[in-house]
Parts: sequence; structure tokens; C-alpha cells
Amino acid sequence: MDQEIYNTKENTLCRSYGVRSYELDAGGRLSVPSIFNFLQDAASNHALKLGVAVSQLQANNYTWVLSRIILKMVAYPQWGDTIQIHTWPSGIEGAFALRDFDIRCNDQTMGACISAWIIIDTNKRRPVRPKAFVQQLKPVDKGHVLNQPLTKLPALTEFQFEKRFQVRYHDLDINQHVNNVNYIEWLLECCDDDHLNNTVLSNLSVNFLGEALQHDLVKARSQPLDGDGLRFGHDILRETDGREMIRARTTWRSS
Repeated sequence: MDQEIYNTKENTLCRSYGVRSYELDAGGRLSVPSIFNFLQDAASNHALKLGVAVSQLQANNYTWVLSRIILKMVAYPQWGDTIQIHTWPSGIEGAFALRDFDIRCNDQTMGACISAWIIIDTNKRRPVRPKAFVQQLKPVDKGHVLNQPLTKLPALTEFQFEKRFQVRYHDLDINQHVNNVNYIEWLLECCDDDHLNNTVLSNLSVNFLGEALQHDLVKARSQPLDGDGLRFGHDILRETDGREMIRARTTWRSS
């Protein structure tokens, strides 16, 4: 059963999740999209307690949009394991509200994640400085779980692999555009079968640049960045106008 501990003094949330059979990948590990679903759920539950969940912001014509995220995995939980997602708001940098995640299982660190979020005025379709919400966010000054900067990634100049997808109704989130996790699922699909069967993801960095809507056609592309085939550049474009939805970089290791 999922459990939750909210530390009001330190403004941290720890939420536990049991790993279910349908959350595994073909190798029997907790899948990367499932991990991102857990992260998103933990962040949403913490935001709700702080009074800044999407449903609460939408009442005043605001919403959250994920802009950048980096995930590093050192090991993967398996079926029947219970993982703990520790999360906290970790600062304000310009237009970004930052949030960190520590992923643990059986008292061992499985992974870590840092993220940058933007608050959007839904009427004006423009970002709002998160400093206006700083009293509710109560950022925690305890350093970041990763030393990697949440930088703008370079554009993909060529590609070796390409897959096309059409946005379905069930790909949409509460903001009525493609859920962040679906983008990640699509970009991870855009590799050859041997690679997917013989490696596991160790690092993923994503810039979210645009929104795709129901019935849009998108194409995911990827390009190996080294001779070993363990580092890839990725992007996802909307077919109608070629606009970038995401840019990403992945690093893999042998499974």
C-alpha cells in the first residue's frame, strides 16, 4: 500500500510505492516511464499540501509546466519492492521553480532527479515569476541531489532512427496536452531492438519545449553520439510544422 510522510518542519515529502507487475519493463525492472509517474505523483501530492497543486492554481488561471529534468539511475527496483520517493522544492532560479527527488529502495539509493518547473498564466499563455509563490513553495536550502546543471540542450543536427506517433486522448494530461511521461516513453522507443534488449538507462536529460495536442502527429528521432552506442541525442517534432516538442540526451549501460 502506498504511504506518505510529510515533514512540515523541513518541507519534505516521502511517498512510498509498491512496485506492481504492470509497472515493469521487458527486462523485469521498474520501467523508466513508471519511475517518472511516481516522481510526478510525489511532486503533485507535495504541491497539494503547499497549496500550489495544478487544481489549486487553475482556480486562479495558473498552471505548472515541466521545463527541464535530469534523472540518474544507479539501480532498478523489481516486482514486489517498495520504493521511497523523497522530494522537496529546492530553490528559485529566474523563471524556474526547482524540485529535487531522491529515489530509494531497501535503504539503498536507486536514483536521483532534479527538475525545473514554470508557472504559466493560462489566460495570457505566458510564464509568471515563481517568486510570487515563494511563500507557499518554501524552498529548502539543502543542496541538490545531482551536480549536473539543468542547461539548455543542443539541437539534433542528424538522426539515425525515427518513429512516428499520433497523440491519443489518453496521452493527454490535466492541461489538455501530451503528458510529460508520454514524451519520455516515445523517445525511449526510438532505438533499435538490440540496444533496448541489452542496455539499461543510466542518465536522462530532457528539455520540454512545446506542447502537442490530441490527434497531432509527432516523430521521435535519435542519433548515437559515440562509437559504443551508449550515448544518444533525441528530439520529438510535431510533423505539421516541424516544431520541437522536446530535446533529450540519454546515457546507457550494459544490462
